[in-house]
Amino acid sequence: MYLLLLIARSKLVPDFACTIAFLHLVATSLYERALPASLAWWALQAASTALMAGLGVWACRYRELRPIAFGGAAPAAQGARQAGIGEPAAAADEEQGFGRGRGRGRGRDGAGEYEMVGMGGGNENG
Repeated sequence: MYLLLLIARSKLVPDFACTIAFLHLVATSLYERALPASLAWWALQAASTALMAGLGVWACRYRELRPIAFGGAAPAAQGARQAGIGEPAAAADEEQGFGRGRGRGRGRDGAGEYEMVGMGGGNENG
């Protein structure tokens, strides 16, 4: 879980999992003043690192591949709006910044309209 919170990319998870295992080895060696000699310890560390990397990659990919909401309302509010409960969809779209073509050129801050330049039929430069 800590890997998921600290790391944003699934690509980086195996590197961080191995780094954590290496730091654990260093801390254990410094505490015992010797490298661990037990085969069970090394097997447990290998399994722990593999499990941490595998589950970390899966969790980060799950989070990365979730649909992204681009400024829309929450799904529950959208369902209520589709059912006809609450405000009209056009008003809700305007609040969220999704215009439907009226007032083109106006930003949300009330900026002026864009000027359309006509395209001449002939060659005006020469």
